[in-house]
Amino acid sequence: MTKFFKYTLRALGVLLAILFLLYIVVFIYISINKKAIIKQVTQEIGKELNGTVSIGDVELSLFRTFPKASVLLHKVSVTDTMFVHHHHPFFQGDEVYALLSIMKLLKKEDAVNGLRIERASFYLFTDTSGYTNTYLLKPKKDESSGGETTHEKNELKSILLKDVRITIDDRNKEKLHDVTINNLNVKLHDDDATTFFSAKASMLVHDLAFKLPNGSFMKEKKFQGNFNFRFDHKLKQLQFDSIDIKLEDHPFNISGRFDLAGPSPQFQLSIHTRQILYGFAKSLLTPKIDTALSIVDLDKKFDADANISGQLNTGDPLVNVTWKVKDAYLITPFLDFADASFTGFYTNEAVAGEPRRDQNSKIAISNFSASWNGLPVSSGNIEIMNLAKPLMTCDLTSNFPLTRLNDIIGSNSIQLQSGDGSLNVTYKGPVEKNNNSNSFVNGVVSFKNGNVLYAPRNVELKNVTGRLVIKNSDVLIENLQCLVLDNKIIMDGEAKNLLTLINTEPNKAIINWNIYSPSLNLSSFTYLLKSRKKITNSPSHKSKLSKLAASIDAVLAQGSLHVNLHADRLLYKKFEATNAIANVTLLQDSYVINNVSMDQAGGHVHLTGSLVLLTENYHQAKVNVSMYNVDVNKVFAAFNNFGQNGIQSQNLEGRLDAKINATLALDDDGKAYPNSLESVVDFSLKNGALINFEPVKKLQLFLFKNRDFDNIRFAELKDRLEIANQQIKINRMEIQSSVLSMYVQGIYSTKGTTDLSIQVPLSNLKKRGTDYNPENQGTDRKGGPSIFIRGRPGADGNIQFKADLFNSYKKRKKKKEAQ
Repeated sequence: MTKFFKYTLRALGVLLAILFLLYIVVFIYISINKKAIIKQVTQEIGKELNGTVSIGDVELSLFRTFPKASVLLHKVSVTDTMFVHHHHPFFQGDEVYALLSIMKLLKKEDAVNGLRIERASFYLFTDTSGYTNTYLLKPKKDESSGGETTHEKNELKSILLKDVRITIDDRNKEKLHDVTINNLNVKLHDDDATTFFSAKASMLVHDLAFKLPNGSFMKEKKFQGNFNFRFDHKLKQLQFDSIDIKLEDHPFNISGRFDLAGPSPQFQLSIHTRQILYGFAKSLLTPKIDTALSIVDLDKKFDADANISGQLNTGDPLVNVTWKVKDAYLITPFLDFADASFTGFYTNEAVAGEPRRDQNSKIAISNFSASWNGLPVSSGNIEIMNLAKPLMTCDLTSNFPLTRLNDIIGSNSIQLQSGDGSLNVTYKGPVEKNNNSNSFVNGVVSFKNGNVLYAPRNVELKNVTGRLVIKNSDVLIENLQCLVLDNKIIMDGEAKNLLTLINTEPNKAIINWNIYSPSLNLSSFTYLLKSRKKITNSPSHKSKLSKLAASIDAVLAQGSLHVNLHADRLLYKKFEATNAIANVTLLQDSYVINNVSMDQAGGHVHLTGSLVLLTENYHQAKVNVSMYNVDVNKVFAAFNNFGQNGIQSQNLEGRLDAKINATLALDDDGKAYPNSLESVVDFSLKNGALINFEPVKKLQLFLFKNRDFDNIRFAELKDRLEIANQQIKINRMEIQSSVLSMYVQGIYSTKGTTDLSIQVPLSNLKKRGTDYNPENQGTDRKGGPSIFIRGRPGADGNIQFKADLFNSYKKRKKKKEAQ
């Protein structure tokens, strides 16, 4: 082994000695021929360049590029013929090394086979008129060949650039490419058809703008990579396949082709990366695209692929990007999603042939699935058009238990207790938050088997089934069926512009509501008279959508509700009606009865009015009632004798027409306060009878003891009654009955102030048979000779009738009127 090492060392020593001797020979040759070599090299460079070349100094270098010899050019500048106008030198550099082939030097041939450029810049300039200095890139025409450009085999074997800035400034096409090459080492291998390049690069991309107003790609991004590419001389095509590079230390894989032949050179790039951060991916794009994509954000890395193609000389490139996201947290201007998975696509040419601008850009998302506040959601299509003013179209679907919505909505008013729901919503509108965003929403929310508690009224809706339909800003309820306090109800409703007003002016929201019930017991709904309960969340409860919940509560509390009710049968305590139709407006703690009609007591009833909560447990009611051909007995019974006990339902028979204007106060249970009734009643009673009416029966003590005062039949009985302060003012009323004719006027009171005057004409003395048919003479008739009877409370509080021989009632009345 020792001998082997000795022989090896000797061989290496001999080889080094030979190489040293050769280098000495070369050094001596180059030193002797220094001026000739420099002249030869500068002539070679001058032959290749069309511009004006300026070299500050030239020297021969043997050691700086060791082991190769080189010619070092100091302060090199190359300018075009228009430099004095635009002042952009095509090239300027501190040091340019022309690496030499010794064998070719000895043969007096072109000896430059490599370049090394340090601290330099290339500036390819095109002005707005189209003039360009890029003609300097073309080799000089060979005058000896008739002025044709020569095409010789490339002799360069290496190119090394250090601290070299390359700028392509095309102001005619508003294009700017600007790169600083920190280090670029390119090895070249040339054959007859192709030049092969092996490159090691480290550079900083300042700008990659295909249209300056649109901004730059990869701005201020570091580029690194070791890769190979090739140039086909015949096709004028530069190609590279599946090369690995890094941008800001993140790995990318790129394939590309540059077709440089013809007047419209083309290029195509395919870029692939995996597990890239969303924020970093956006920063590689233009600021406008970055801003447009910033409408959303992701918390996880994703995979992306891009294809970029177009003309090198003109126009914006076509950019198509696809990506795949899995289980990320997605933030959008409207909703945030957890566990979001989807595939996406971006293009800047949504409409083929149109300019590749933000206005023609599109983002499409498909196979979207995620979770929103615990609800599973999915979408088949999400599309964003025109990234200058983004317009989004999307659909969302979900199936969920209704109880899941309680924590999401957090409404103080509505509590969902059970049931199933489904959601199918579409949105088409701007991608920005504003008060009108809801107006671009359309969709359907369906629910079944639900139980819903309306907390302010403590009312439970059972077996709720129906659909909520959203059309732009309008909200519709379709075929909502439920049980409310054992009343089967079918409802539908509409709220115009609700989704806009809910965020801006909830007090202006108007809800039109239609209710149908086969049988509706109003006694179950006296809770509507009570003040709304103020329901507040516990301090620990925080709504996921607190603003939306507050808006819903504000609409329910401040908005107007117009109710159209149709009930085949309507009940309220003793009151019963059929074919009831009502139009009522519910305001904040008040009700406006716009129109109510029904068939009742064999006739028809129509009313309007209002009900206003003035103070706690005190409601002011105003009603205007019209009755046509109703059974007076049933009417008095149904309305609890209109709050008075003077004439009871059992005392009356006949068909009644009446107009009633009344005000009264009600408590929360719907009972009237006794002193509150004030009313004017214009009535007409036909085929009437007075049955066992005690005040009239007492007249039998004075008159016609043999006549039937228990069942008195009347001619049409009509008058105006004025009711106030528990008193009924009876205007002069003619009573033509089967037992007597008389005129009645005065005050009937339940407070002990009754004062009635009864005029009994002496014509009553004529005998009246059972077939006597009473007929009215008119209240303006004097009545002829008469007996006057006055009814006033006695010592026991009951009404006592006494003869009023001198008609003192009339005298007292005149005196009061005079006063």
